[in-house]
Amino acid sequence: MPATKIVKVFYCCSDSAQDEEMRQKLENHLSILKRQGAITNWHKGMISPGKEWESEIDINLKTAEIILVLISSEFTASDYHWNVLAKQAMKQHKAKTSRVITILLRPVDNYWKVAFPNVKVLPKDGRPVTKWRPYDNAFENIAIGIREVAEELTDSTFLIKKILRWIRGIVILITKAAGNTFMYVARATFSYLFRPSRSRRRNRVSNIAVKLVIFLVLGNILLRFISQPPDILEIPSSAPKPTLNSTKIVNPTGWIWIGMVNKTSGSLSVGQKLVLQPSNPKQFPRIEPPVIPSPGTIVTVKYEVNLIKEKSLSGKTIVKLKKGEKLVILKVEPFSKVAKNSPYIKLKAQVRKCNSICNK
Repeated sequence: MPATKIVKVFYCCSDSAQDEEMRQKLENHLSILKRQGAITNWHKGMISPGKEWESEIDINLKTAEIILVLISSEFTASDYHWNVLAKQAMKQHKAKTSRVITILLRPVDNYWKVAFPNVKVLPKDGRPVTKWRPYDNAFENIAIGIREVAEELTDSTFLIKKILRWIRGIVILITKAAGNTFMYVARATFSYLFRPSRSRRRNRVSNIAVKLVIFLVLGNILLRFISQPPDILEIPSSAPKPTLNSTKIVNPTGWIWIGMVNKTSGSLSVGQKLVLQPSNPKQFPRIEPPVIPSPGTIVTVKYEVNLIKEKSLSGKTIVKLKKGEKLVILKVEPFSKVAKNSPYIKLKAQVRKCNSICNK
């Protein structure tokens, strides 16, 4: 089941070709999370031609739940990345509207950590990616850390479950150690009961039944102990499992019909105006501004529209979006032609209802 909330990941990376190559490798390792519908990502390479790049970066930075800061000497040397983007990211981190995670790509003076206090550093132990062999081992470690943060952001009971799993692991280790001790005691008891001695040889036949009973009882207890170790900290089966999936819809994600465009030739382009037909209010654009938006853009609902779970727009309505609600655009796709010979094409968009970040 796909997650009901998609976490937006923002890549804050220098313009260095080497850093960009590593960013792409990291994005590949996060593709499973993206395919599961747990995250969506944005980086500066997604800015459409003709757009104000500083404005696009600022909008997408402020609407991201997770901000990945890729640390390298080129990043710390860039005034824009260090003095503008990094400061804004930490401002959101301190306000708890975003979660900053630093990714150490290459060795650099540890003074950079002063600008990122109390921030998670990946890979583990602060070991730069370039000191791992192969690099994929580092990116795997980073992806696991990011998945954990994404789960934490979408599951309010994540921390409790994590502590319980940690305690349960300790209990299992203690149980195994106790089991080994019990085996030793059982062997010693068996040896004592059945070891012939001069003083007991004459009573061996008369005591054999008692010894067998004791041995069988001990054996039964041992088998039960090994096959069903105590598990007093097991999370009840009725409790929700630690997963990105949640039945509570906080920021629902789904598909809406946004309007029509005049497409006589060429491809769809960001910023192209949606068609307004005064004679048919049902065909009015549903968003403001009434243009084709780029992924990550925040739009306003202009006319009431259904948020539908299925991409085909034919399934169950999740919620009715009312005029004035804010949405984050995740994807825009053509839906169908209005009529066989019509030059108009309907458009649909995958959107997520805004959280408090959109109002910042």
